[in-house]
Amino acid sequence: MSGLESPPNRPPALRLPGGWLTALVPLLWLAGLGVWVVARWSQLPPMIPVHWDLRTGVPDFWVRRSPSVVLSVMGTMGTICLAFIALAWLMLQQPPQTSRGSLSAERTFRRQTAVLIVASAWFVAFAPAFSLLPLPLISFRVWTALFAATLLTGFMALVRSGIRLYRSQGAAPAGQSGRIRPAAPEGGRWYGPFYFNRRSRALLVPRRTGVGYTFNLANPWAWILLAALIGSAFVLVKLRNR
Repeated sequence: MSGLESPPNRPPALRLPGGWLTALVPLLWLAGLGVWVVARWSQLPPMIPVHWDLRTGVPDFWVRRSPSVVLSVMGTMGTICLAFIALAWLMLQQPPQTSRGSLSAERTFRRQTAVLIVASAWFVAFAPAFSLLPLPLISFRVWTALFAATLLTGFMALVRSGIRLYRSQGAAPAGQSGRIRPAAPEGGRWYGPFYFNRRSRALLVPRRTGVGYTFNLANPWAWILLAALIGSAFVLVKLRNR
């Protein structure tokens, strides 16, 4: 890991395993599924499921097939995937936010966070397949179990990385802060859990307490990503209540 800290002023860029093609797979899958739906539109059933009982894996809410419904399902999942991919990319592009001795631990934490976000995008992108493809009921249970296992494994990995980051901060040389998070950069202010810094171009900053990152709400991209995620959730709720 020592190579991560060379050269002194410009650490090597963080990358996803497999490169950014890995992150684009969800969008490519959704595009392919869209082509399949257009080609087989007349063969789709008149009613399509849009909600499932997580305990049994059985659909419990159906809507009449229509272009608007299919576009809502595909568009919502595509928007969520785009937001996840953008967030992962921005996570990897962030400049170091910790002291020199904690650089390796911070990079590991950020890379693992980005991998978990992209992995979630993979699962989200597959969700429309349960509405549009003739898949067996067991497939939804398998998807749910794998998704939950991925989230749990990723969370445990982030906890380990966070502990390592905390310890590396605590082991900082004399004269350096032992806090897990540095003070807000010049021009930045905390309002409870919310951070604003108009002088910084950073989208993500270390949380004031605990392990992880939060948005710099003075950055317009933060509002765009939040709007995409909240808007997607709103569309899903509206679709569920149709």
